[in-house]
Amino acid sequence: MNSKLAQINDINLKIFDEICAERFKALDLECVLISFIDKVPSDALPHLAEQYHVTGNEGWLQAVTEEEKRNLIKSSIKMHRYKGTKYALTEIFKILDITGSVEEWFEYNGQPYYFKVILQILNRPVNEETEKRLIDFINEYKNERSWLEFIQFHLTSKSKEYTYSALAEEQIITINAKRII
Repeated sequence: MNSKLAQINDINLKIFDEICAERFKALDLECVLISFIDKVPSDALPHLAEQYHVTGNEGWLQAVTEEEKRNLIKSSIKMHRYKGTKYALTEIFKILDITGSVEEWFEYNGQPYYFKVILQILNRPVNEETEKRLIDFINEYKNERSWLEFIQFHLTSKSKEYTYSALAEEQIITINAKRII
């Protein structure tokens, strides 16, 4: 069996073949290998986030840097596999460079099926909108039968001044502010 292709005898097809070969040679084919998220151009990241189902409350709104967005996309399959577990919540915090812990009701003698989240936030602005997005984000990854009792923020900033404002609807808001010089 002959493994070579038949020769092209038509001059038009030969010219077309040469034009295509020249154009395809100039293409950077690494950018179409979307499984290598670190090599994809940054303007393609929103499209990949949509394809991997991590837009909106599933992490995209919380990702600040390009590195966080890439890490979110790379770990999306794993996060969807563990979605609804305490592990998923703690891992997604790590992916988005947020130091956070989750304590379930039986760990702190709370009401059954409630949990609390303790977040250490470094150099990120926190306001009412951020708090609402964090709550929506946590509700996206939490167990369906569990209820978020409260979020405790520990804000750390390298700036000289920082603010936090939130609506208090029968909530206890604790702010531990540290100033690193």
